[in-house]
Amino acid sequence: VRLNQLVGLTIQLIFRKRKMLKSDSTRDKIMAAAREVFVEKGYDGARMQQIADRAGANKAMIYYYFNSKDALFEAIIRDIFKKLFRIYRSVTELEDVDLKTMITSIVNEHFDFLQNNPKVTRLFLREIHSDNPILYKVMNELRHDTARRDIKAVMKKLEQAADDGIMRPVDPMNTIWNIVGLDLFYFVS
Repeated sequence: VRLNQLVGLTIQLIFRKRKMLKSDSTRDKIMAAAREVFVEKGYDGARMQQIADRAGANKAMIYYYFNSKDALFEAIIRDIFKKLFRIYRSVTELEDVDLKTMITSIVNEHFDFLQNNPKVTRLFLREIHSDNPILYKVMNELRHDTARRDIKAVMKKLEQAADDGIMRPVDPMNTIWNIVGLDLFYFVS
């Protein structure tokens, strides 16, 4: 009897795990399809049916994972920003890196990210131009939470370099935004 129970429990766990993997896969397909549609059409031009068709799912499945078009768009923007902010974390986790190496690494990592995700620039510019409140909401939330934590070390190093006379005093956040803007300019032009 115990062997039968063990086999039954094992089978239940396998089916549960398979269902979870399929669930993650469906969500990922929806996210990938939505990202493509939002890049092509913009938030205003994107339709949930287009996203469903591209993901090979139905609209009900999209609403199962994301309760609205806003929530889906927010999830995509949040995911992109979190990947971007990981750049700062990966660079600042290096021990005893000097300022020049750190800035060079940030520029290179950010540039590589944009080169590997060329449509991100177009998506951001379109949504900034259309004054999309979801984009600004996510940017503000992450700037105060994740970004602050991830780029705090960068800001600290810039301030320390100014204190040590290595560079003139600058606003660290403006320096970071300048790096971001200069990298973006290459992909826009």
